[in-house]
Amino acid sequence: MAYLDDSLAQLEIFEGIVLWMYLDTRGYVTVGVGELIATATRAQSLSFVDANNQPATADTILAEYDRVSALPPAKMAGFYRSPTSPILPHTTIDTLLMQHLTFFDGQLNQQFANYSTFPDPAKLGLLDMIYNLGVTGLFKGYPSFMGYVQNKDWSNAAKQCHRNGPSLARNNWTNQQFLLAATATANG
Repeated sequence: MAYLDDSLAQLEIFEGIVLWMYLDTRGYVTVGVGELIATATRAQSLSFVDANNQPATADTILAEYDRVSALPPAKMAGFYRSPTSPILPHTTIDTLLMQHLTFFDGQLNQQFANYSTFPDPAKLGLLDMIYNLGVTGLFKGYPSFMGYVQNKDWSNAAKQCHRNGPSLARNNWTNQQFLLAATATANG
């Protein structure tokens, strides 16, 4: 499913990749491409490495989690990095992100009976939205949009896909995916 790889690459552009723990805008410890780390135990379960690319110890990860948790939220990600911050390798970040995308893809497949026949641009737009909004946020918060998607009305879905929060560039990209799906459907 090449569209999942394309989605991963696009999310890394829009969300950014942060190799160390930081606080997101809501004050949650986060790493990678918006990967929430809800507890210190969860942090310790991830494959963080030290500056020598050796596995970070559980104590080191706990200390970093506690240090970052105590800092003010919503700063630039670099604010949270110290010289001893353990990092999460990019390959591990990609694995975590792909797990989320596979989950979301399955949720979309359950929601839309004909999801497997949707043009890839429509799937890319939907994956961007569900990654940003969550399952409930997309399925319950965008009823008009969901109706257009159900009917494969990509032109009207494009008109309804704007979200508050993401950048104009991201919203425009998502809109463009649904317009591309409309063109693909009209030509195919």
